[in-house]
Amino acid sequence: MSERHIEMFWRCSSCQHRNLGRHMVCQGCKNAKDGSEQYEMPEDTASAVTVTDAALLRMATAGPHWRCAYCDSDQRALDGGCKNCGASPPVSPGTPDKAPAPPEKKKSRRGCISIVLIVAFFGCCCPMWMNAGTSGSATVQPPPEQVQTGPEWTRSLQVKELAWEHTVSVERRHQVEREGFAEDKPSDALQVKAQGQRHHHDDQVLNGYETVYFTERKQSGYTTETYRDKEACGEDCSTTPKKCKEDCTSNKNGFATCKTTCTGGEKRCTTRYCSVTKTRKEPRYVDERRSRKEPRYRSVPRDAPWFSWKEWTWSHERDVKASGKTLETRWPSDAELRPPKALPKGTQERNSRSASYTVVFQGEGHPPVTYSPETLEEFQRFAIGSTHTVQQEKGEVSVVSAKPPPPAAAK
Repeated sequence: MSERHIEMFWRCSSCQHRNLGRHMVCQGCKNAKDGSEQYEMPEDTASAVTVTDAALLRMATAGPHWRCAYCDSDQRALDGGCKNCGASPPVSPGTPDKAPAPPEKKKSRRGCISIVLIVAFFGCCCPMWMNAGTSGSATVQPPPEQVQTGPEWTRSLQVKELAWEHTVSVERRHQVEREGFAEDKPSDALQVKAQGQRHHHDDQVLNGYETVYFTERKQSGYTTETYRDKEACGEDCSTTPKKCKEDCTSNKNGFATCKTTCTGGEKRCTTRYCSVTKTRKEPRYVDERRSRKEPRYRSVPRDAPWFSWKEWTWSHERDVKASGKTLETRWPSDAELRPPKALPKGTQERNSRSASYTVVFQGEGHPPVTYSPETLEEFQRFAIGSTHTVQQEKGEVSVVSAKPPPPAAAK
């Protein structure tokens, strides 16, 4: 990347004379340059003369102009004071000394024009800024969407119906007759009797050999083959076109800095391949007929002793149920659990118990809701006509327990 400096122009607002950027006073009417007279880039920056003079280069690289606060004229960064009215340059932040007051000078027509332009600018633009600020501050962001959680519904319902059922399942230990081989007979079997022989399994017994013929592929030397292949045999290279672009930026002091950026010009190469003839050895195979001996088996049935016996076992005998539709519940009595016939000698019975409870709630304008308490203590809380808070969450019905009253304060 290369860099150079070129000189810009500015046009006097009083006499329209075109001045070089090096001049701070119009060469036509001798009026000082002010802030309204902007620097202009040459029509063709590529053909503009490069600044080589040491004095001009010092101006070009000195930095932007500063504007006099008293006569509104532009002054170079190299100047120690305003050459138009004698005022000092602006004081940098942190400097305690103040600039001296400028000498008295007759107001020029250029100062009046500047005041008119400033008033017109703020009169047009300030309402737009105020409107933009007002419209921006009035924007209200909508609240983010909230995900609803909790029960699907909660209602105060009355108990309409009750139902309960107590079930006692009775199992009986009694003797049953079994049959099987010796390995099937339990150690506590009773009245064991031999019932002769029965087929138990089949044994596979060797019954000679047979000759089996098959074909096997075997390598038998090599065959020379010729084939075509590609090999790298050099490179094909080309150079991309080189393109340069110059961009000029104003230094805000009557000069501009032009930077030239170039792309392209790289050398690019690709591998070139050539077709060549090659040879290779490929194995050759032949088929050979071979044979082998394979064993042959026959099935021989085997018998084992068969037995009959008796053994004690538990099995389900009957279910005895008691049910009702009130809060008063009961289990089947001993009389109801007693077997219909006397048990044979050695026969025993045992039982297990299970219970189910149902409460039906009803509310005005709503269909009946069925709830199943898990224990008898919970079931007995729901008297006919009593009111309870019922809710449904994820398809399951539950009853909300009432909170206990707070303890009384000690006196």
